[in-house]
Amino acid sequence: MQKIFNRLRKEESGQSLVMVVLLLSVLLSFSALIVDVGMLYAEKAKLQNAADAAALAGAQMLPDTESAEITAIDYADLNNFTISSDDVDVPYGGDSTKIRVAVESDIPYIFARVLKLVGTSTTVSASATASKEDGVSGLRPWALTDKYKEMKTEKNKEVWTGKWIAYTYTYGLEFELKEGGGGGSKGYYGIISFEDQGTDANTYKGNISSGYDGTININDYVNDASGNKNVKNIIEELLVGGDNYLTATKNSPRVVVIPKIDSTFKVIGFAVIFLKSVDNQGYITANFLYDTTWPTETKEEHDYWAIDYKVSLVE
Repeated sequence: MQKIFNRLRKEESGQSLVMVVLLLSVLLSFSALIVDVGMLYAEKAKLQNAADAAALAGAQMLPDTESAEITAIDYADLNNFTISSDDVDVPYGGDSTKIRVAVESDIPYIFARVLKLVGTSTTVSASATASKEDGVSGLRPWALTDKYKEMKTEKNKEVWTGKWIAYTYTYGLEFELKEGGGGGSKGYYGIISFEDQGTDANTYKGNISSGYDGTININDYVNDASGNKNVKNIIEELLVGGDNYLTATKNSPRVVVIPKIDSTFKVIGFAVIFLKSVDNQGYITANFLYDTTWPTETKEEHDYWAIDYKVSLVE
């Protein structure tokens, strides 16, 4: 009888061992799945971020749908994902202010391979739109006036007649940004700063390099920041990417946005200019590209340079 009990105990022990091994296998398999699922979600988030960035970058080019498509593809590549024109839908839904970008990636499993699961293919998409807005951010620290002072010569000296003359900026117009434009130089007034900024050289340099990080709206006021600020080396950092406004694109560092102001420093519009060159005194030669105060017909003719849009993701 004792022998029978001993045999039963051995059989139970063997069965328990088998059960433990099976249970461990199941636990390891689930652990592998949990780890790989976590990695899958992380990769999918990275994929979504790339799609969002590509869609937003493309929307910056709208309503120029061809440039929007090229830019979206380029930005996906910057995030290490390859897409083609087949993955970019623009105009999206027939709307020239919308773009949709799809990004696909094969995500391999690592631990789940023990379950003969190799990986999965994941596709995400993002849509963005460009819509009208009054405010503009990223402004550079120069301003153009809508009028200039009419001057006359008296006793070999320039004297203001007391009259302001309306001035219109046309596409491609070459002009010089320089201090003291109110003394007879048509249109240009001088160096400015924004809101509660100071008028020191460091503020000026920062606004040249990166643009003002706040938003300026129509009817806001800017500050007169005139003074001797030679920043030729800072301006030269922007003068890359071609030297012709006719072949320039929106993402060129030479293309910047500045406010248009009246004689009281009130913002009445915004302008896009192309920075052509800078001399040893820091005076800039530029070409005029776009003016939000132009008539509608003229703005439509040059709508590639339109700046009265903001971009945002949409469902």
